Amino acid sequence: MIGLKIFLLLILFCLLAYYSPSTLKAAIIGAPFVPTPKPIIRKALKLADLKPDEKLYDLGSGSGRTLIIASKEFKAKSVGFEYSIPLFCFTKLNLFFHQAKNSVVYRKNFLKADISEADVVFLYLMPKAFKKLENKFNKELKKGTRIVSFTFPLQFWEPKEVISSSEKEPELKIYLYIKE
Repeated sequence: MIGLKIFLLLILFCLLAYYSPSTLKAAIIGAPFVPTPKPIIRKALKLADLKPDEKLYDLGSGSGRTLIIASKEFKAKSVGFEYSIPLFCFTKLNLFFHQAKNSVVYRKNFLKADISEADVVFLYLMPKAFKKLENKFNKELKKGTRIVSFTFPLQFWEPKEVISSSEKEPELKIYLYIKE
């Protein structure tokens, strides 16, 4: 009986996460919620050469996976921005349960967030969001900031390196950019 109640609560959470107004707006701003597989996150953060005590910013942090991996495995300080209320709450719980002490998430539109302290920026966004990010990146990011984008290339900078995300899906790429 308890298992059924937990299952029903999970179903309800998923419905709220996908169909709440804030989640729909987040999908319009950046991308719908599609979790990045953990091996791809690790590969992207290695490509970005994320070092201990550096600051990683995740624009559209979803479930918080990237924040947790950056904090726990790379010993970095991680900052996430998530507009969707259910996903923001889920990320807060995820950070707590994984004891990701060097991680924080803000319920905020990443286009309105200050990202000037980032050493690395992680993106898994739709190309429509990149048009809005060009001016923000040029104005706010310091020289040498590394940007990793999964699946979609930025449309305004040339990548320094492009790698396949996995052997199973070589067409899915991870793009590395460095702010000059």
